[in-house]
Amino acid sequence: MMPPRCAICNASLGDRDCATFTLVYFRAIGPPLDHEGHPENALWFCKDHVRFTEGKTDMSAILAMVHIRAAVRRNAPNPWPLTSMP
Repeated sequence: MMPPRCAICNASLGDRDCATFTLVYFRAIGPPLDHEGHPENALWFCKDHVRFTEGKTDMSAILAMVHIRAAVRRNAPNPWPLTSMP
């Protein structure tokens, strides 16, 4: 299995405490492959981004990531707020 690295911000064990990562399983898109290693439908998320996975585990990992990244962008602070315009 791959060591924890957030699928959104790319934070790893060297950046944060191991307990802050969660392995999230999404819907498998095919039969399980007969090999050892990291599951194809599972991704690591840090404590800051795991909340965006709620309600998306019934999607494939690829589709879920599209929705998760969009949710993260919507939740991010606006670098150019309208109040800063001259």
